Amino acid sequence: MKISVIIPTYNRAQMVADCVASVLAQKGDFDLEVIVVDDCSPDDTKGTLLARFGNEARVRYLRNEHNSFQAVSRNRGAAVASGDYLFFLDDDNLLRPECLAELLMVFGRHPDAGLVAPMAVHRRPGQDGLVWTLGSDFKRWTSQPKDESPNLPLAELPASPVDWPTTYSPNAFMVPRDVFDAVGGFDEAYVQIFEESDLGWRIMETKRTGWICTHAVTDHLGFLEPGCVPALRLLGIEKSYRTFCFARNRLRFARRHFSFLQRLSVACVFAPLSVAYYGLVALRNHRLDIAWAYAKGTLIGMVTP
Repeated sequence: MKISVIIPTYNRAQMVADCVASVLAQKGDFDLEVIVVDDCSPDDTKGTLLARFGNEARVRYLRNEHNSFQAVSRNRGAAVASGDYLFFLDDDNLLRPECLAELLMVFGRHPDAGLVAPMAVHRRPGQDGLVWTLGSDFKRWTSQPKDESPNLPLAELPASPVDWPTTYSPNAFMVPRDVFDAVGGFDEAYVQIFEESDLGWRIMETKRTGWICTHAVTDHLGFLEPGCVPALRLLGIEKSYRTFCFARNRLRFARRHFSFLQRLSVACVFAPLSVAYYGLVALRNHRLDIAWAYAKGTLIGMVTP
């Protein structure tokens, strides 16, 4: 049994090195390889990884020729992976030692599982010790995310069930290699944002199930860009291009997975309200570029496949 851990990264040399170290410290009866896909970082990510893991045969480094974002980087890592299971991990995570072994056991408990994920626990000021979610989905009539027990204090975590149903995971998740290949991997047209949601939903549409396991834990550090405006970061619109992708992909995802009437509701009611709301928040924070990016993304998402 072999697990390939695929970590896309950009300009976070020390953080991704710590992430890799937490993966290599995993306990369990399985083989392991770690594939870091450097998305053309301007920092010395390669040098930092070589200094810490240069003699570690299980670590492989790839570098994109230009900044290509998450969907491309994840697919590139998967293309060279040799594992029976692919574990996609964001670089701002530190896995606890039993994480991967616990995830493998989920597949034993749920033979129809196509995607399993660890429980993410926030580790940053203001959110320290809070569980991200016990299950992710979307509201079909608005395209808003629908999370189970968001920001639950870890001390209040129920003892059971251990496995909570989910349709996707935005931070870390494991997929059997054959399932990943059967659905065609990540859709690179998304570029970033919603690409992991789309993959999860396509897996669920093959009659597979998805689970978040509370016995498998990752500490999510939540990387914050220097000078980030908290109000915009909370909404996920701290950068213009990211905002454009967010708005466009929200409509693209709805058009792909929702029913006709649900798509109509999203496009005619929720999308215009979102443009007004996100635009107002952006303008209040003196970011006309963010307001324009969201409006442009929404328009393009309505008219392009």
